[in-house]
Amino acid sequence: MLKKIYSYYSNLPVSFNKIVLASLIISLFFILKAYTNHLINDYNYSFSWLLITLKISISYLLWIILTPLAYSLTKVIQSLDHFKLYKVFQFLLGCFVLAIIHQLIASRLDDLINYVNSGYLKSFLGHNSMVVLIIGSFSSFIELLVIIAIFLAYDYQKKFIVNQKALIASQLNALRMQLQPHFLFNTLHSIASMIDIDTKNAQKMLTKLGMLLRHILEYDAEQMVTVKDELNFIKDYLDLEQVRYKDRVTITYNISQDALHLKIPNMIFQPLVENAVKYGIIPTVNNGEIKINIELDHNDVMQESALTLEISNTFNNNKNHTKPIGTGTGLLNIKKRLQQFYGNRFWFKADFKTPELYSAKIVLPIIE
Repeated sequence: MLKKIYSYYSNLPVSFNKIVLASLIISLFFILKAYTNHLINDYNYSFSWLLITLKISISYLLWIILTPLAYSLTKVIQSLDHFKLYKVFQFLLGCFVLAIIHQLIASRLDDLINYVNSGYLKSFLGHNSMVVLIIGSFSSFIELLVIIAIFLAYDYQKKFIVNQKALIASQLNALRMQLQPHFLFNTLHSIASMIDIDTKNAQKMLTKLGMLLRHILEYDAEQMVTVKDELNFIKDYLDLEQVRYKDRVTITYNISQDALHLKIPNMIFQPLVENAVKYGIIPTVNNGEIKINIELDHNDVMQESALTLEISNTFNNNKNHTKPIGTGTGLLNIKKRLQQFYGNRFWFKADFKTPELYSAKIVLPIIE
């Protein structure tokens, strides 16, 4: 029996504790209103805090017991796809019946309190009792409509949040799907260019590519991954590129161990690494260098402790070598994804620090 009652309350859009708290606050408001009214009118009898508190509290706390029935009426409204007269009639009839039940119980308990206090018990079918019941039922009807409106608002808010999360997830997936074909195309192009020149290393690159694809498939459903997982993916990717470019690139990692367990968006760093290779290493004749720095630090812009992910690469500033012009899709994609995850609580900049050094930096709030 208790489990069944519990299930009724657990299905409500508002928690039981919030309903009780709201009832107590409303009761307190009307108790103070009654006291203020007593002072203003200067009645010739003393204000009974106990009696007024009991009468008002019973009326509003009684709604706690009746909220599952009120929510069932909310469901009737929600089931209305379009106007149906019998459904509207069913709803209004249910509201009137529930309002009468509420007022009937409240008025009887009120009469009982008066009887204990004065020894006088009103007749149930007396004129005064009927007037109180009819007028009070209209008041209960209004209160019931307010409760139903609150339930409708909460239900709508929950559905809106669920739909927004689904929309954001689909948008993030679409943005991430843009990265994967681009990344695969560049990698396959690299392998194809080596097949005739260095078959052995081309085979190594295919093996590395298989590991990268496995990683993508394993984490395909994950919107957020740990820094460690993202870093492992980046290392596999750069290992693949080192097979191709050999001594032309030196890769340095400076990774804070405290940052490895933190969460970041899946494949958020990979486009920056790819750009470092494409625009920093491929045009380089002499040794190029890529530095990856991931650390925890206090960020002055965000005014809080933050996770910093930075990649810098050397750039061939030879007069005969023009500065590469990209489409900007990768950087725009990163900004869009960061905005979806963090709103305005992030910092991202990619630009030349010097004519020979390019740097891309992302600063994110800490997420365990």
